[in-house]
Amino acid sequence: MNEFEAVLNRDAVTELPDYGLIRAEGNDAAEFLHNQFTNDLKQGVTDSQSQLSAYCNPKGRILALFRVFKADGAYYLAMPRELVEATHKRLGMFVLMSKVKLEDISDEIAQVGVSGPNIDQKLMAVVGELPEKINDAANHGNITIIRIPGPFPRYQLFGPPEEMAQAYNRLSTFMAEVSPNAWELLDIHAGIPVIHQANVEAFVPQMVNLQAIGGLSFKKGCFPGQEIVARMEYLGKLKRRMYLAHSDSEMPAAPGDAVYAHDGGARKAGAVVAAQPNPGGGADLLIVAEIEAAENSPLYDSADSESTLQLKELPYSL
Repeated sequence: MNEFEAVLNRDAVTELPDYGLIRAEGNDAAEFLHNQFTNDLKQGVTDSQSQLSAYCNPKGRILALFRVFKADGAYYLAMPRELVEATHKRLGMFVLMSKVKLEDISDEIAQVGVSGPNIDQKLMAVVGELPEKINDAANHGNITIIRIPGPFPRYQLFGPPEEMAQAYNRLSTFMAEVSPNAWELLDIHAGIPVIHQANVEAFVPQMVNLQAIGGLSFKKGCFPGQEIVARMEYLGKLKRRMYLAHSDSEMPAAPGDAVYAHDGGARKAGAVVAAQPNPGGGADLLIVAEIEAAENSPLYDSADSESTLQLKELPYSL
């Protein structure tokens, strides 16, 4: 059984070294972050509740997408490590006189993912009581546990590297060990976008379904790009959105690769958000594509492909 088959069928654990963290602390941290991000941090982030949120440029295009959680009075932004430096630097430009300290602590906090149909009792024996609902968080000593969407109970753990290594070693004795690529396949199946470097500034929040998965608030007030995002919601018509798809192609797509519509010729109609192998063959993908093209003509993951992308049902309504 390969790791992609294992993560879809068994209890599995993975180290997540490709993910990093920014910590924000200080008297003005909550207000500062609330004014920068797409979600309502004041209402949605507590010691027992995390949330998805995005950071946009003034044109409403996503610079980074992350999970925000709180522990020991500080806020943490968990995102692909490749985006941490640029996000940290850009946020720092707007601190000005605010009492906020921002730090890249990617090397100070390790991350571990755990997923599977029978993991709860096993995980509780290692780290303590688990959060019950999606986005709920629990803090046990130096370790934070967050329940995240997935086909099975699924958790992300954060803590000092030594403690995380000990937890990982205990869990790996009775779970399949899988890579971050297999872990991302679970994000794909859950319809949760991951913004990699290749797609920075490529999408507005609604294009990756943030309004459907709790990552976008239209009531919280201003944030960079908010006017454009709100105009699309209330006055415009969304022309692209994110789809779950399967490809039979043997050459796997990569984030940022074009998606094509063959309507009188190969025409770029979207882009790949994330793609990972399916254990049954081919690959599963999240793509952002023109709604009209997706509904009226076959889509392909290459200009000369003969294999159409098969659109699948997302696990949430739009």
